[in-house]
Amino acid sequence: MASTISWLDASTEENSRMRELVKLFGTPETTDDLGMGQLRDAISNSLFPGTSVLHLGARYLLLVPWAYLSSRESTKDPDDLRKRAEESERQLIGRLKEIGEKSFIGSDAGRNVMQLPSAAYWTALRRYGIVHPETDRAAVTQLMCSNTPPPEEGDDSFAVWNQTLPLPPEGFPQTEVCGLKLSQGEARWLQERILTTCNGTMLAHLAGSDVAPAADLWAPWLEPVCRSADGEPAQWLEDAEAFSFIHHGASILYQQLLAEASASAFSTGRESLESTEKLLEEWEDERTSKLDLLMGWDIDRFIDRAKSLNRGINSNTADFTKTMYEAAVSPSRLIDNGRFRAAVEIREKRMKKSNSRFRNERRLRVWQPPSRVAALTFRWSQVRRNVLDIQAGLMREEQSHA
Repeated sequence: MASTISWLDASTEENSRMRELVKLFGTPETTDDLGMGQLRDAISNSLFPGTSVLHLGARYLLLVPWAYLSSRESTKDPDDLRKRAEESERQLIGRLKEIGEKSFIGSDAGRNVMQLPSAAYWTALRRYGIVHPETDRAAVTQLMCSNTPPPEEGDDSFAVWNQTLPLPPEGFPQTEVCGLKLSQGEARWLQERILTTCNGTMLAHLAGSDVAPAADLWAPWLEPVCRSADGEPAQWLEDAEAFSFIHHGASILYQQLLAEASASAFSTGRESLESTEKLLEEWEDERTSKLDLLMGWDIDRFIDRAKSLNRGINSNTADFTKTMYEAAVSPSRLIDNGRFRAAVEIREKRMKKSNSRFRNERRLRVWQPPSRVAALTFRWSQVRRNVLDIQAGLMREEQSHA
């Protein structure tokens, strides 16, 4: 979906920060026109706990703790430690650029990046037991500067950082030479963390597999390694495929309704309708291959399982999910389904209120017909990269000793 953002007399720093925000909110995992983010996240978190669309490599799970640990020796003041750790993260951005990394946090904005790696990875650090699961990012330096002695081996008392965490290299981050490439020892340690803390999930299944995921498959349900899972991971994978498809249809129809509203309000002619009509036709062509999946999908069970993870999922969201499903299995085309067309418009109005494009002429005016509407993939590209990073690390030293 196209968006319009304009600014005047912006500095280089402001432009970099704006590009960062546009990059973040330009993905199907972060846009949520129909308010289905709670169900999307229930699937994502169940399949791939601790992950985020902001992740750009598994080694950050070591680099972030090292930024704090390498800054601790020279201060016992929490505020000073926080500033030193943040500066270490910003220096790391420059170091990654120096050694030739191509895709990393801050590659565009540089040290002025708004979202530091620690913010992007904190949930993962807690979920995988790398930092204590009850430690907030805002409180970590206070805990690190407390007088509580570190636990002895075998002691289960509170420790801020996992006691088996590999130590940062001397002079980090200025001496960092590996960038985002994991050594075998680092990869084995991260694999063990995921297998220990995420047992019974698709993420653990991937991390423990000897087979690497393919680099060119856009969704997890297309990946043979994922399809080899059973039990809960297999059930969530089915939920992911079915929900993505019905949500995709609703999202495309939403764009079609906007195209019709724009053509009516601004007399733009048929040109504004052509791209969305084509997208709907492509979705309809795919529907035949999805019918067996949809007819065998227990949508009520899916909603119940999602609600057990997030009690905030209300009846309106559940009802609209069922409406999406009913439209997908109906013999009528989406564009001709009057009940579903009305439901999509009502849903968007309920979610966006005065910002609804059906109510707000200014927002409708800046809307542009999309060339594509991406389907939900539940953080798959980020998950795949992390898994491939770990598997590459596990092979690295083995190959050098061959």
